[in-house]
Amino acid sequence: MVVILVHWLIKKGREEEFKIRWKERMTVPSGSGLYREILTRLDPDPKGQSSNPKFHTFSLGDPFYSTFINIGIWESVEHFDEAVGKKYIPEAVIVEKGDGRQTYSIEVDAFEFKLRERTVLEYISDRGKNLPEAQLPE
Repeated sequence: MVVILVHWLIKKGREEEFKIRWKERMTVPSGSGLYREILTRLDPDPKGQSSNPKFHTFSLGDPFYSTFINIGIWESVEHFDEAVGKKYIPEAVIVEKGDGRQTYSIEVDAFEFKLRERTVLEYISDRGKNLPEAQLPE
């Protein structure tokens, strides 16, 4: 099992467009190896505690874009790549300049401030109870 985090950097004012696209068009086929996927966003004032620094020690926010974090729990990186990577992760086009420099070109969705960032986390252990039922189908 692996956990894959995707950091979405969404243009201010385009948040609803992104959420609709994520829910309705960025779907994952049933039986693809996805255990659970959760879309979250930064809460700037958790329970009226915005001035309490203990709730904001992770540097993800920025005044120029809205931050969303997608947490995906997958059977393996290969399952993620087959179901998501080939369909939703754009490939960079690299052009050699001839003088030792390169130009990287990559497509982003219109609502993206810049290309989403992602990382794979290795599963070590877990605790707690079962998660509530998912709102959206696999």
